[in-house]
Amino acid sequence: MKKILLSIVALLTINVSIAQQKVAKTDMIYDIKHVESVLAIPSSSSSVAPAPAPFWTNDFSNSSDWTMVDLLNGGLQNWAITTNGPTGGFSQPMGAISSTTAANGFALYDSDALNTQYTPQEATLTYNGTVDCSQYQYVNINFECYHRVFHDSLFLETSLDNFATVAGRYPIQEGLGVGNSSPNPEYISVNVSASAGNQPAVYFRFHYEGEWDYATMIDDVNFSETPDNELSFSDETFGGWWLGYQVTGDLGTDFTMYPMSQATANPYRLEGVVRNSGVQTQNEVIMHVDVVDENGTTTALASSPISLTSGETDTVATTSTFSPPSMGLYNMNFWATSDSFPTTDTLTRSTIVTDTVYGMDYDWNFDGANASGYAYLSRPDCGQVLANVFDIYANATLTSISFHVSSQSVAGGEVSVQLYETSGEIFLEESDTYTLQQSDIGNWVTIPLLSPYPLFAGTSYMAGVLGTQHPTDTVGVSISGNDHASSMIQDNGCDIGSGGFGAWYSGDARLIRMNFGTVSAVNDIILNSGFVVYPNPSNGVFTIDNQNNETYDVIVTDIVGKVVYNSVITNLTNKSIDLSKVEAGVYSVEFKNDGNSFIQKIIIE
Repeated sequence: MKKILLSIVALLTINVSIAQQKVAKTDMIYDIKHVESVLAIPSSSSSVAPAPAPFWTNDFSNSSDWTMVDLLNGGLQNWAITTNGPTGGFSQPMGAISSTTAANGFALYDSDALNTQYTPQEATLTYNGTVDCSQYQYVNINFECYHRVFHDSLFLETSLDNFATVAGRYPIQEGLGVGNSSPNPEYISVNVSASAGNQPAVYFRFHYEGEWDYATMIDDVNFSETPDNELSFSDETFGGWWLGYQVTGDLGTDFTMYPMSQATANPYRLEGVVRNSGVQTQNEVIMHVDVVDENGTTTALASSPISLTSGETDTVATTSTFSPPSMGLYNMNFWATSDSFPTTDTLTRSTIVTDTVYGMDYDWNFDGANASGYAYLSRPDCGQVLANVFDIYANATLTSISFHVSSQSVAGGEVSVQLYETSGEIFLEESDTYTLQQSDIGNWVTIPLLSPYPLFAGTSYMAGVLGTQHPTDTVGVSISGNDHASSMIQDNGCDIGSGGFGAWYSGDARLIRMNFGTVSAVNDIILNSGFVVYPNPSNGVFTIDNQNNETYDVIVTDIVGKVVYNSVITNLTNKSIDLSKVEAGVYSVEFKNDGNSFIQKIIIE
């Protein structure tokens, strides 16, 4: 499904070819393509110092410099040189590339506007002349690019015989996740020394291969000599996605809402990919990570030093994991250095250590703002299951599952939540059917299981949402841009793949969370402690009924432990609390005196 990523950090990037131990799943289900979009800011990127001064340039100000060939559709689906951005229903929100010379023209392949079905597209954009590289043994081709990915591939190709044969074929933005956007623009630098170094006449072109994707824009192409000393850094992760999973046997998912019990049992594993993009061997190559909490306290971590020859790539991890001392927000700043290259740009990831909420969705503010599209849940032919996979590192009890209802959903749709053991997709527990209310649209919904279910350390589970068959697509679950995650789709008659009824397929991470605490969507909850809190969920105004013959402090905290309310309730009384001005989300209400302490979860919508 097409989707884009909204994150908290805008970063400059450059793509590199990497040889990692693990790749994200890409067998997406075509029939659940989403139909909305938001502006894109990437969360994962890499950066290096600018290339040396170019010895050849072209800024697309003269369209006659280029030949555009549609290889499959008779010229109807081709590149264009224009000053206008894409116009497709999905691609138009991208806007035009913000390149250095966008005003005088840039190259555009608007896949979405040119095609409306999953049919093949292939087109080339070829420079009509040649570039003399005879004075340079080491050569880079550099350009500015703006690209949003669904299933397309983009290549830079070189030739010495006007493309009778291809001398070099280099993937562009190969690591950009399905549905994600590059920065606007992204500075790309490709080392083509093997095919172009010391050659007097180098031909080159851009080659698009896709099937109804978003759009690609390119501008300001130049050739430069490859610098002697240069590093690039990319694919930062804090869950052990590249290396750590091999040791522990888990997925290594980047859980952006991480309960303290799980973080204590499995501390953050910080990794990234470094590449020597220069000519000289780089020694003492180190990945650095500063983990910064809300108070500015920094924990400095680093990988062991390595050496990289020219063009060599390696995946590295810090020598120590990070065990968070307390709940709250943590920013993780990644960069790389060597003895000859001072530093790459800093890349930032963020995570929240919680008490009970377990999620992988980037929705730090509980408002859906970082959703990157949605997947249909209720279909004309079926009601399918959308689920996230959660690794359990410490025993816990699952009480409810939360999910974000996409804004295209309609009230009246019926859903339920389900729990499966991932190994064998074994069904374990479910909830009652819940009918979506108008107030649920575009918001988080929490549904309790019929019975709390024990989760065991060392086991992976799927927390899912089940839709019901409906004549129109009525219910969707929002999607996360987290590439370091695993999610599943169950085909219950939707005919979305070759596996048949009940088959599971991989998909994008969704805004679906586990809750280990007593989070409930029913009213009038009577606790063993002798307190009644109602209604729950609420708009922020709720009542506490103290059935104890004692006085208690009442402390309300948000997901990161910040106190939003503090008062006292006396014995055998009711107390009304107004939190209607705080943000929507899950809060903890603690009842505390000298002898006892009880905690209840409440939901503010």
